[in-house]
Amino acid sequence: MKDFEGIFSELLTSFIAFKRSLGFNYDCVADELYRFSRFNTQFETTELVLTKEMVLSWGAKRPNEGLRNNARRAYTVQQFALYLNSLGYKAYIIPPKSNTRHYPFIPYIFTHNEIERIFANSDRLFPHRHSAMHLIVPVILRMLYSCGLRISEAVNLQNKHVNLLEGILEIKNSKFGKDRLIPMSESMFTICRQYFNTLHKSSSTEDYFFMKADRHPITSDSVYRRFREVLWESGISHGGRGKGPRVHDLRHTFAVHTLTDAVKRQVDVYCALPILSTYLGHASIEATSHYVRLTSEAFPDISAMLDKHCAYVIPEVVPE
Repeated sequence: MKDFEGIFSELLTSFIAFKRSLGFNYDCVADELYRFSRFNTQFETTELVLTKEMVLSWGAKRPNEGLRNNARRAYTVQQFALYLNSLGYKAYIIPPKSNTRHYPFIPYIFTHNEIERIFANSDRLFPHRHSAMHLIVPVILRMLYSCGLRISEAVNLQNKHVNLLEGILEIKNSKFGKDRLIPMSESMFTICRQYFNTLHKSSSTEDYFFMKADRHPITSDSVYRRFREVLWESGISHGGRGKGPRVHDLRHTFAVHTLTDAVKRQVDVYCALPILSTYLGHASIEATSHYVRLTSEAFPDISAMLDKHCAYVIPEVVPE
């Protein structure tokens, strides 16, 4: 990494160190902030104040620049400004509407009562001959919700990736090529041990944790089909394939419920987001931050607390 230039050089260095201490690579962001540090040398100032002029000049759209790249540049400086504010420095923060990100699909966030009904009805699935799906689905749905996994991550788990001594899942070669460790709750840990002792009495460490009789992994589609059955029995309407609720919405619900619990316990959301981002295996905090808006929409009673603690942390979520 090149040495930063200008008046913010030491603070930019400490900002990168702070992000990396939370588990983020931040190499690309460091390169972007190096260019930002050079850009700021044109402003004659001796005060450690990140002014509106600096931020808006840097964030102005450049010729032939795509909206995504422009938004990323603005978001990077927005995060640095938040960091400066947390240290007591004056820094202009781009208002949410100036950094709007569009999400083409608004996920379905299950209520706690709906989650309870889903689990209860998954336990009552009718067994099919030569299939263990009636035993697999209750476990995998609970894992998706309690651990925030992607369905692809769950179906690709091998026995060697499920530590039944310490209660930790090892996610290998996931999206963006990221590996991570996921600690399980005590109840999920217990369920996994019971499941393993029932279905894996003669399995090897290379076998899939959720596998078919032919020792191949179950498919996402097979989980989705049984999930539809569970939704029907739980009285949760479905809009048809592609419209949801989807199996992946259990992961979204995990994130929203986690943030809701954090806000109710008065945990600083700005500090919680990097941890949640790492747990979910996101490439950046930006990918995680839209859950704050979803949390506000799903639980309007805590909207005021969210606005108080993180009104400028996130972009607006606007359906297309």
